Amino acid sequence: MTQSEELFEQFCNETGIDCLKIEEGDEKSPDYELKFGDITVIAEVKEFDRNDAEKASDKSLKERGYGEALGNTPGDRIRKKINSASPQIKKRTKGINPGILVLFDRGMVAGHIDPYNIRVAMCGLEQVHISVPHDPSEAPYTTGMSYGPKRKMTETANTSISAIGALFAIGPKELKFSLYHNKYASVPLDPDVVSKYGITQYILEEDIDGRTSGWEKIEP
Repeated sequence: MTQSEELFEQFCNETGIDCLKIEEGDEKSPDYELKFGDITVIAEVKEFDRNDAEKASDKSLKERGYGEALGNTPGDRIRKKINSASPQIKKRTKGINPGILVLFDRGMVAGHIDPYNIRVAMCGLEQVHISVPHDPSEAPYTTGMSYGPKRKMTETANTSISAIGALFAIGPKELKFSLYHNKYASVPLDPDVVSKYGITQYILEEDIDGRTSGWEKIEP
């Protein structure tokens, strides 16, 4: 059992969510079948290991007191987890049950699974639109923002993932779990049902021309 699976089971036990481990067969399958009251939810749990660049930075931080500069495309590591998990979730949910992808970042409360990285992994990288006047004496100016490439959640892509969950170990005995709903889910997960378990939830704001929609907290 991985650390992320152990902590996720702990979280489910603490919050009263029935959590049944799915036995692995010849083909890959999701990790858990959950019960939110009468609703069955399929869950795949994945964790982030430190890559080589991050390990080198950690070593530098320990030895010299400061780490190395790290450059990553926002949301890229989440996109890879979506690609890996989506076929497994789709096969098990069969268009009937909601499915969630649970991500764990080894105790970090920021990093690969902060709200921004989750948002641009789902919606695409943010683009700033700039207008250049014909008159060279006039300065270019911004006309707004929109989501661009590397979008993983669309009307036709990864719709079996109803939401992405971010799991953090704040302390030895304290866990935090947030759920970010996919607006294009073929089987949405009812926020009212989830709220009964004290889980913090977010949905995307309504689209507004000229800017990118952000996360809006669902109030219980």
